[in-house]
Amino acid sequence: MKALITVLMAALFSLPVTAQEAQLESLPGYVDFADLDAIYGEPRVMINIGGNLLKLLSAATAVDDPETAVMISGLEGVRIKVYPTAGNLKPALEKVNEARASLAAAHWEPVVQVYEADEEVQIFMKSGGDTIEGLTVMAVNGEEAVFLNILGVIDPKQIGKVMNSLNVDVELDTE
Repeated sequence: MKALITVLMAALFSLPVTAQEAQLESLPGYVDFADLDAIYGEPRVMINIGGNLLKLLSAATAVDDPETAVMISGLEGVRIKVYPTAGNLKPALEKVNEARASLAAAHWEPVVQVYEADEEVQIFMKSGGDTIEGLTVMAVNGEEAVFLNILGVIDPKQIGKVMNSLNVDVELDTE
């Protein structure tokens, strides 16, 4: 009986994630990282947050942190997958190259590109006037492959306000 309840609960909780993933697939800038599951297995970390949960998070933070609430309210989805690579970089790097070509074709701008012998980092953003409409980060090294996809409207001014409210001081090392 306990096993049946566990299976039913798992199925119940997986439905919203599956539905959210399907909703996010139709958004511009969605990058499909699922084919890496066949190579690396289940991701070590997987986060799929869609519109309803983001609205709930925005409402929950509205009183204590209105800047963060406003920033979250513009988002439509946040997806993160982290795979252990155990030194097998080739499949993850191929996915990065495929995603980079797809994002460039969809007029996303490369913001950061780092190529080193054992590491590659790609950050792309989709601009929409004075806002950012999406952000994708792909980082691969000998230990892990990290894929982050943020979909929705991000106001750079709001990011600054949130950083200030959290007392985050970013200093650049110029030496």
